Amino acid sequence: MVKLLHTADLHLDSPFSGLPPEEALRRRRLQRQIPMALAERCRAEGCGLWLAAGDVFDGGRLAPETVEALQAAWEHCAVPVLVAPGNHDPYTSASPWARVKWPGNVHVFSGPWEAVELEALGCRIWGAAFQGREARGLLGAAAAGSGLWEIGVLHGEVAASGAYNPMTEGDIAASGLNYLALGHVHRPLLPRRAGKTWYGWPGITLGRGFDETGSHGVLLVELAGSDCRSRLLPLPGPQYRVVSVAAGGNPLAAAEAALPADWGEDYVRLVFTGEAEGVDCEAVAAALAGRCRSLTVIDQTTPRRDLWADAGDGSLRGLALQRLQAAHAAGEAAAELAARYLIAALEGRDGPWS
Repeated sequence: MVKLLHTADLHLDSPFSGLPPEEALRRRRLQRQIPMALAERCRAEGCGLWLAAGDVFDGGRLAPETVEALQAAWEHCAVPVLVAPGNHDPYTSASPWARVKWPGNVHVFSGPWEAVELEALGCRIWGAAFQGREARGLLGAAAAGSGLWEIGVLHGEVAASGAYNPMTEGDIAASGLNYLALGHVHRPLLPRRAGKTWYGWPGITLGRGFDETGSHGVLLVELAGSDCRSRLLPLPGPQYRVVSVAAGGNPLAAAEAALPADWGEDYVRLVFTGEAEGVDCEAVAAALAGRCRSLTVIDQTTPRRDLWADAGDGSLRGLALQRLQAAHAAGEAAAELAARYLIAALEGRDGPWS
């Protein structure tokens, strides 16, 4: 059996350009805590190795504190760490991968497909590196008949074409690997199988904007025989959240109910929907100040409308609404909802307006 920690897309030293400078600096400092938290999880879970599938850094310029944090974490984890640089942190002669002295347990793949044998673990780790912002054809094949666990680590995507090391499920199946640890996809995708090869993405470790909402983490993977057991280990830290709230009669009360008390460090986008005579977004944001780290309030409501306004106007729409109105007056509970679905369908909407 082999037990490993599969990480990717830490994007350390991201600029967080959408935030004020002081808040961006705070987020980068939070990012620097992630490597040591991962080292602790690696030790606590009894992992035999740590695979980092690219984009460890967001770019080639790193703060000294970031380098020091990563060096300390990889030394602390005390297991082999194998890194496959990605499109944000390609291996070049000027990159931190080449310039920094990393701990002795760290191997950074620097070029085409190659293997590192870990005799004590009974496995061989295959990998390759981006050497620029684009790469293609990095995935190779494992040597057959070795009797070892054949494991790969790469940055890339399953796609027919593209600039970020595209590969197909057929390519993955032909690799002959037992497991392929991938990076680049920022949403976690638990391992699935192509041929005999299991492959997956842990996703980004810390959301950086409203396109990366919810909790994030890393994959804990156990290989035994032909089986692969895995689970996503969530990491603590602030999240980006988008919440839709029906404005109703009291938008502030609806907003208060939608914001749990434990979102104090999160970045929240609150979107009012439904029918209302407008929402005072500034007043709502002021009333909820302190409930989360950052709150943006958006009004996407529509003006109130008379459901039965067109009933009996002589059109087919009017005739249908007239019949539904009569049923509603007679106590038929579903008639109002049916009328809303009818109007939505006639107006080409996805669902009934509320």
